[in-house]
Amino acid sequence: MTISSLYIGATGMKTHSQGMQVIGNNLANMNTVGFKQSMMLYQDLTSFGVTTGGNNPTVGMSQQGMGASVAEVRVIHQSGGFEPSNTVTDMAISGKGFFQVAQGDKTHYTRAGNFRFDMEGYLVDPGGFRLQAKPIENGTSGALQDLQLIAGDNGNMVLAPNATTSLTLVSNIGVAENKTADTTDPYFSLLKQWDGTAEPPLGEGAFGYSESINVYDAGGNKHSVDVYYDGAPEGANGQRVVEYIMTMPPSDDGGAAAGTTAAGLLMAGTLTFNSSGELIDMTAYTPSGDASQLSNWQPAAFGEGGKPSFTATFAGDGGGAQTITAGFGLNGTGWTGGGSAASVGSNASQLPQLAGLTSESRKTTGYEGSSSSLYRSQDGYAEGGLMSLEIDSKGIMSGNFSNGQVVDLYEIPLFRFTSEFGLRREGGNHFSATKESGEAQEGAATTENFGAVVASTLETSNVDASREFVNMIITQRGFQSQSKVVTTADSMLQKALELKR
Repeated sequence: MTISSLYIGATGMKTHSQGMQVIGNNLANMNTVGFKQSMMLYQDLTSFGVTTGGNNPTVGMSQQGMGASVAEVRVIHQSGGFEPSNTVTDMAISGKGFFQVAQGDKTHYTRAGNFRFDMEGYLVDPGGFRLQAKPIENGTSGALQDLQLIAGDNGNMVLAPNATTSLTLVSNIGVAENKTADTTDPYFSLLKQWDGTAEPPLGEGAFGYSESINVYDAGGNKHSVDVYYDGAPEGANGQRVVEYIMTMPPSDDGGAAAGTTAAGLLMAGTLTFNSSGELIDMTAYTPSGDASQLSNWQPAAFGEGGKPSFTATFAGDGGGAQTITAGFGLNGTGWTGGGSAASVGSNASQLPQLAGLTSESRKTTGYEGSSSSLYRSQDGYAEGGLMSLEIDSKGIMSGNFSNGQVVDLYEIPLFRFTSEFGLRREGGNHFSATKESGEAQEGAATTENFGAVVASTLETSNVDASREFVNMIITQRGFQSQSKVVTTADSMLQKALELKR
């Protein structure tokens, strides 16, 4: 049986040697980004029955062990500490989840978020694996693909220009006097006095208040839209009425009215306020035909959001005619009553009313006193170059562009598994799915049981050096003890051989 002791001691030495390899690997990676430490578990080998000197074989069971072996090398998927970084594409995961990376037909998963953009614009890890993400178009995430920022001719990512399709003007219109004093068409006095061949088209004393907003054509060129306001005769029940015209500089007009007295005219109408200065109704007219004739101005069509719209054709390479909605804080579904602007005359009751009227939280007011612009917005912009990136806790990568736009570019999803312990190490801080781990389950960061993405941060190794040094001492003592078993068994064999002499 001494020979069995040699074998048992050898298995113990071998097993503890493998345990030392696990400890050594943990310590070697104590500063590796996203590394997960391993723990080796031991188990005994098959035992065999031993005949004893007892007379009753049914009492108890005598067995003799045959040594030790490795039961399992278990990966501890506990999160490591966080270390700040000065690069936004360094990402950590607070909580459960893995990033998905791919290279060719290989798909791996990792907690090491030290990503950088390569020369082709792909976001890659040190091994060249590309981070997988979903491109965002118009607020909707697409299919999972390589995260890539495509550079323009100047080597920088460019945001294409966007033509203005909607503008909003919220002001306080304090003017009450009708400065133009047109007795025939007092609600369209500004429209009749506009002269697109003069400079300026309206004299300084022809209106009570004006404001401007910049809009953009399809080529990204900036243009000015100017709005002029003036008082008009009262409406029913003493309601205060203000007329307005929406214009562009006549030199910017590339439409049919270019070079005529109507050049630059876009829309005209009225705003109606109650005695408290609250906007309660409005009208909007646009030309159909010769804009110099009041009879060709008809109630405007409605665009998205229930706002009246006008058509602008800017001169130059502006991309042709574009439809823009204009809002003062009231929306509707159509008009009730009313004909052409010429049919209104001096009778306010001939003005159409806004059907299906709804109010926005911000709308133009008519408080007496000074006039002022309170809020202006429009959705167009010029071409812009990428200035910086931001990544939020939901994994949304957004770009800050030189034209002032902040655009969501990609959504970085996270992945989890039924059993993380079934994942296979692939080196380079990567894991791959196996039958034991189950298929990867995709989800959005911060939802359900998925963690949050932390930008400009790296997850450090979760190796506990003090624990590993304790394990090293224990393992070394175990190895030493097994070596003593071998040497002692060898001495016993040597003594047995000496009996022959």
